[in-house]
Amino acid sequence: MWRIFTGHFTLGASLSGHGLRGVRCPHCASYDENMRHVFWTCSFTQRWWSRLFLFPIWDMRPSKIGNTFFLLGSRDKVLDWVRKRCLSLLLWNIWMFRNKKLFQNKGYVLSYSWTLCKLILHREIDVITDEDRTTFASFLETI
Repeated sequence: MWRIFTGHFTLGASLSGHGLRGVRCPHCASYDENMRHVFWTCSFTQRWWSRLFLFPIWDMRPSKIGNTFFLLGSRDKVLDWVRKRCLSLLLWNIWMFRNKKLFQNKGYVLSYSWTLCKLILHREIDVITDEDRTTFASFLETI
């Protein structure tokens, strides 16, 4: 996720700086590909962001996508962990789907959903310390 915040991705905008022109968003083909568009403003990825905020872990929605990270300070360690993991899984899913379309990979990218997040979170609980594992598992069972 640090690559998103530091801009260390090879996107159409950076390729344009090296002489390649006309690199468009692989999802909508409407805009030159840049970080903001790929992860936040593309109409295709906007649907995934909307889906994220339908998950039962959110009690409010951000007024703007850029304000999403302000919702992570709930003072509830378990809830914040679940929110952060779902958020990072969304960003990973957007990037993987983008690469699949751009490079025409034949691999399969799982569709982003609450079911997928819960499945991955349950798998990650196995590596959490014993004292936290029960708390995290019971939280996931209740939502």
